[in-house]
Amino acid sequence: MIGISLTSNATVLLRDVERAHAVGENIATLEPVFSKEKQPDGRGPIDPARVFRSHREDRHDKIRKQEGRWREALDLLLGGLSALHIGGLQANDAEVWRDPESRSVWNWLCHPAVVAYYERHYPFAPPLLIRAAGEGRLPEAYRAQWQTELAQDGFAAAYRQFLHLNARFIADDVIGHFIALLDDFRVFGTRLDDFRQVLEQPRQLEEWLAQEARWKLLDGMASFYEFTLDLDGYLASLEFPVLRGHVWLHFAYWLGNGGSRMEEVALWLQNDAAHIAAYKPIAGAELSGALARLRDPKQYPEALIVQTADLLRPWLESSGVGRQSSASG
Repeated sequence: MIGISLTSNATVLLRDVERAHAVGENIATLEPVFSKEKQPDGRGPIDPARVFRSHREDRHDKIRKQEGRWREALDLLLGGLSALHIGGLQANDAEVWRDPESRSVWNWLCHPAVVAYYERHYPFAPPLLIRAAGEGRLPEAYRAQWQTELAQDGFAAAYRQFLHLNARFIADDVIGHFIALLDDFRVFGTRLDDFRQVLEQPRQLEEWLAQEARWKLLDGMASFYEFTLDLDGYLASLEFPVLRGHVWLHFAYWLGNGGSRMEEVALWLQNDAAHIAAYKPIAGAELSGALARLRDPKQYPEALIVQTADLLRPWLESSGVGRQSSASG
């Protein structure tokens, strides 16, 4: 299915976005997971629920290398679909999922194991909007405002800015190492709790850094902070409320809106910003303010969340955003 295209009837820009996000390649990588065929070694069909399980349910449950490749391909595919949605792929009720190959991808998007992955295990809102668009369930007020923005001068330039930010986020390996650590994976033989302890007790740093490659986590932390400052500045400058909300949803998981664990991590990043910034030339107060704004669902995405609350309900509940909104309201 590597030749599949979801944008054959879309703009040149969206066709470029699909290629840049390697949507076809990630689809091809995922195909064996859903094929229901025996595996090459003779074992039975792959169980998608096993592949896309939560890694937090059992800290001793290791994600195998091939499972990791499939999970990464799913993350990249969902991110690519989100980027296409942000650019207006289904804004005009385009029949993206009509042909048989596209329909297969749609079926994956609706597969119970994949739904559990983005609704509960790792809360990510964009697939809920993508599915609603594909089923013709978008609220009219939201769809009308989205279409209006897409037609306005300046939207294409603003969208390209998002694409540059997103490309930087997913292509930067050191950011990748750091966010894997934030997501409670073991990276270079260490976990987040160990990393936090080292930062709080600098005398341990030299010994901790003795293991090869751990310095990448410090560099990744700095790159992540620089990214959040740029993202905050970008969202603050946007004059397109729907685009602003879409972009915020795209990154919300990493900003403290991915369930209780990610909320706790984001609060640590925010509260310790001044301390952490001592390791890199970043202004602690500026960083803390940016992280607070990016974590707050009433700051940048409120208009979009209000318009689409019914569609986003599973994500609002699992991500913690619904609870934050109620508390602040």
